[in-house]
Amino acid sequence: MVRKPKTVFQLETPFTAIQWPEITPEHQDTMLELLCNLVSPIGQHRSHHIQPSSGNRNKKRKRRKAKLIGVIEDKPKAPLPEISSFIVVGLNNITRALECSSQRNQGRLYSAQPGVAPGGADSDADSHIQSQFVAIFVLRSQPSILHAHIPQIIATASSAPRLVQFAKGSDSRLCAALGLQRVSFIGLLEGAPHSESLVNLVREVVPEIKAAWLNNAKNAAYLPVKINAIDTFTGPEDTDQTTKFQSN
Repeated sequence: MVRKPKTVFQLETPFTAIQWPEITPEHQDTMLELLCNLVSPIGQHRSHHIQPSSGNRNKKRKRRKAKLIGVIEDKPKAPLPEISSFIVVGLNNITRALECSSQRNQGRLYSAQPGVAPGGADSDADSHIQSQFVAIFVLRSQPSILHAHIPQIIATASSAPRLVQFAKGSDSRLCAALGLQRVSFIGLLEGAPHSESLVNLVREVVPEIKAAWLNNAKNAAYLPVKINAIDTFTGPEDTDQTTKFQSN
């Protein structure tokens, strides 16, 4: 069947979209290497002191019941590496911390829940609320719609963390360094030990996030609705469905 031309209208925001910083592949490789070396003590701690899950819930249930009746005595836990207090893993933890920073920048009252450190222990709430992000590392293994809000929150945060996006395939190295099966978002807080080389490189080559639409919004000026007109063609499947619907 002949494909007929048609116009599809799409509603879009009138504000200017925030562009993600562009980083050369060479700098990405260097940052990835420095980041893996920085978080490697966390992976070593997990491999030596944390037993990976085997997926057997019955064994976990029996072990939990044995602990309740006092059959198994809890062994003293090994202390977490120092760097674990300066690493935030996971999109939800990073988003909560950025939202707190944004609210603090606007002088509002807020409350935040502490995140969970990669080692599995609850992180200190004060460290996650009072400390500021130096950089946030995003892996391209996830759909962009999951982290499309991060540049906007960074632009309104009290600090100016750099946003670094690694190329596809980098997640395997970070997973091995952290001792986790899946890693997509990593936040680095200020004051992390042995992070000077990484922080200096990030601040040197990664520009700050700028949101021009924030200044436009403060002017309280009317902006007309932006509608995109996309020229396309109707497919054979759409024509068949329309004919079938009309015949019924």
